[in-house]
Amino acid sequence: MDTQPLPDFKEDLSFLKSDLKKDLRTKVDTQIPLPSSTILKKMFDNLSDKEIEKNNLGQPFKHEKAYEAFCKWYRLPLQLKKPKTERKFEEKWGLPKGYCESNFIRKEDFNQKTSQHFFEWMMGLWPDVVYAIYKDAVRGSAPQAKAFSEIILKRLDVDKPAVTISPMMLVGVPQDKIDKLFIPKEIQSVKEVVPIIEAK
Repeated sequence: MDTQPLPDFKEDLSFLKSDLKKDLRTKVDTQIPLPSSTILKKMFDNLSDKEIEKNNLGQPFKHEKAYEAFCKWYRLPLQLKKPKTERKFEEKWGLPKGYCESNFIRKEDFNQKTSQHFFEWMMGLWPDVVYAIYKDAVRGSAPQAKAFSEIILKRLDVDKPAVTISPMMLVGVPQDKIDKLFIPKEIQSVKEVVPIIEAK
């Protein structure tokens, strides 16, 4: 049986080498051109606030920092808010009157952002709150001692190992026989197990 000679790969792939050399000499850029990172900012800078609202293009980038600051400010307790009012906040950030109400509060992610900032603020104060409870607890305050112990118990409850129960399945065994395994065979009277000595 005659075997066919293998092809000469050097000769067959020579066209690839020549094209590769040509590409390297000419330095052809085959990458997809990407827009500049500032193109969106330039687009928004050329539009007025009314045009942005009319075209539903979202919040202009020039107010993005003000929006973030407003979300943090909005959920703070009134005693900690600086400035105290929404109008004062708008003046501080150079926003038109009523801008926060008509733009920031109506954004889709407003509630999510404000809630996130509120919980971050609250969790930042958590160590101080626990310490205040602890101080009152060691001074003899029963409610504070109870609160402090509940905090510890919750932590212990989280740390305890989880117990998982896997159901037992016996293939080919009738259900009534499986049930009999879990039913006690006989119930003995307490009097039979522990004889009661009657007082004389």
